[in-house]
Amino acid sequence: AAIGAGLGLAVAADFRIASNSARFCANFVALGFHPGFGLTHTLPALIGKQRASQVMMTAKRYKADTALAWGLIDTITSAEQLQEDALAFARDIAINAPLSLLATRATLKSDLLQQVESAIQREHQEQLKLQHTEDFAEGVKAVSERRTGHFKGR
Repeated sequence: AAIGAGLGLAVAADFRIASNSARFCANFVALGFHPGFGLTHTLPALIGKQRASQVMMTAKRYKADTALAWGLIDTITSAEQLQEDALAFARDIAINAPLSLLATRATLKSDLLQQVESAIQREHQEQLKLQHTEDFAEGVKAVSERRTGHFKGR
């Protein structure tokens, strides 16, 4: 499962190969918190603003087939085949000319660093505001108790 920060890490990768049992969730709002890890930039860039809004504002878990249909992951495989399929995919890339691969990747990602840094700064500002709220305390407690939070907007 790629949940919260794990989703942020998964989205930062160049490619994502998942097992058919994988689940994906941006659970920040269920915690009374703001997304981090640059996710407010990287997720919309990957799956579109509307779907990213749905993922981040509902805190629902999405199955691998939905993630594939939305472009969140590139391939679904069985848990037993995951490592083998990932290595085969890596070999498909690695057989190509390394200098052209590096140049192509650099061009594709050329403006990413500045945009993610800007998103992270904004996310951090919002997190600082929210970390001392009653809603955040309730969200953390609710998740640890495996229940829906009862938020008051304070």
